Amino acid sequence: MLLSASWQREVIDWSIIGSTAVGGGLCAKSYPLFDKPLIGGPGNKPYKEDQIPNSWVFAGGLAGVGLASLLPNRDGWLNDRSYRHLKGGLQALTVGFLIKDFAKIFFGRPRPDYHDRMSQQIEVRKARKSFPSGHATHAFTTATYLGLYTWDEWKCDEPLALAAKSGITALLAAGAGYVAYSRIADNRHYPCDVIAGSILGAGTALFFYSYQQWWGNPDTTGEELAQTSNLPPISIQLVSIRF
Repeated sequence: MLLSASWQREVIDWSIIGSTAVGGGLCAKSYPLFDKPLIGGPGNKPYKEDQIPNSWVFAGGLAGVGLASLLPNRDGWLNDRSYRHLKGGLQALTVGFLIKDFAKIFFGRPRPDYHDRMSQQIEVRKARKSFPSGHATHAFTTATYLGLYTWDEWKCDEPLALAAKSGITALLAAGAGYVAYSRIADNRHYPCDVIAGSILGAGTALFFYSYQQWWGNPDTTGEELAQTSNLPPISIQLVSIRF
């Protein structure tokens, strides 16, 4: 028996999450594919300690996914929308993880602290993984997804609610911006690395939010559609005529 459309969708969704997570992990542990970098850089900055470790960024991303699946939405708490946001958030994170880590080993760009890192033999495997910024990618994935959630799921036009949603969005943007800036200040990335990572993160969040929330809704009845559009339901009756 063939799988139903809903089960096919579940298989596709979780296959995306699993395969991209594994692929990203393999790329993260690999050296650049080419001996000569496809994108150059002077690499003459001193090595510094990270202000924001990788573990913090991953924890923040998972926390963002958890918030999107646990916070109330249009239908209440812990419902089908919550489950779709769980999948959408994980897909955005893991696909961004794969793309940015494959790009790192493909372009092989030396980090700003490349020469100092190599002379001290500090994380040599990561010395040519400057483009794009992984911190910026994951930070903007989380901020964009939660920002979309705030405006799309919490439907309220009251001035206080609009001010609260605007404040939340501003805080999310400021947090992601600070993470991105810290990578330049720590001599881990060039500005264009951070910009590319930010675009990648925001893009994957927008794509998978749309995929789960707007393109992935289950079939609705005429009455449900009428409720969402504030129009009266339309019933269609078939009448058989005998001659």
